[in-house]
Amino acid sequence: MRKLTIAASVAMAGAEEVQAQNNVTLYGILSNGITFISNQGGQSNVRLDSGINQANRFGLRGTEELGGGLRAIFNLESVFNLSTGVAGNGGALFGRRAYAGIASERFGTVTLGRDFDFISDFISLYTNVVQFAPSYSFHLAYDVDRLAGEPVNNMIKYRSPSKGGLVIGGMYGFSNVAGSFGGAPGKPRVLSAGFKFQPRQDAPYSFAGAYTKVDGARGSFALSALDANSIATAAVGGRVSLGSVSLNGVYTYTNATSVTGAALVTQVYETGLSYEFSPFLNTGTGYAYIDQRTGKFRIVSAALGYRLTKRTDVYLFGTWQHALAGAGPVGNFLVVTPGTANGYSSSGNQLAVQAGIRQVF
Repeated sequence: MRKLTIAASVAMAGAEEVQAQNNVTLYGILSNGITFISNQGGQSNVRLDSGINQANRFGLRGTEELGGGLRAIFNLESVFNLSTGVAGNGGALFGRRAYAGIASERFGTVTLGRDFDFISDFISLYTNVVQFAPSYSFHLAYDVDRLAGEPVNNMIKYRSPSKGGLVIGGMYGFSNVAGSFGGAPGKPRVLSAGFKFQPRQDAPYSFAGAYTKVDGARGSFALSALDANSIATAAVGGRVSLGSVSLNGVYTYTNATSVTGAALVTQVYETGLSYEFSPFLNTGTGYAYIDQRTGKFRIVSAALGYRLTKRTDVYLFGTWQHALAGAGPVGNFLVVTPGTANGYSSSGNQLAVQAGIRQVF
């Protein structure tokens, strides 16, 4: 990370000069590699793949001391395709994050703008993807349980300070549509809350729970054959480290309801194990079972990573997806256009093998 420090002085009439310290940090992630896909529309495919394990991004975050234990904060973060340079999130300049707020070590943090909900903040940490696996190991296309991160527009968010290792938070995302306080098609209202517990920073275990409800989701999500009007997800997760071995687990329950009242329930059970041979070499393997009304799926993932420096690592990933009897085609996160079969396997199986490099700054 590169830090730019600016000392700003403000002269006030009848008072001594006051010095305010501003800190602005430029940061980012660059990740690219080669992916082999065993079956994509009936044919194998080899492609240059951007953001295999983490989305490519760059951002600015800053703080300013206000006095009395208060700080003004902001965060602007953009996502893009490293292979083409094209902006992600529909071309938004700061599609991942764009918020400003006030932070206090005693009272917590309040932010306003665009940011992720608490399923992303508190639960995603315990997924196989964040622990060791590629993004293809997330659960079904369209990120039905929000673990891949779905930014919320027009939000106000509160996150408490840690008290005995417990952190809680709440978020409200306005629809910003007149007469539609409960959300409108394509302009949803979002409610989210969650908690995380870790008794101390170096504790060998932690766990969390979160809930997010999106009203007026139509036009924003496509869930199988259901055009969802309301989507509610509850999730829990945890992690335990035993020396060089770590175990992680996540459970999510999602109920998507259409305007006619039809419901699509999706439950996901995920567990993973990772092992650190040394500070430079690590490996992991994981399993996820997705139980949906329209079918059941399995995802098996494995990874091997080697850290060249503190900022750069190389990796080898494998993800096998299998649709059980009666389920539709598989193709997690391979959909190019929502509602189409782009990227899906023509059978009930799909294997993706990936090798790449990641740099953090």
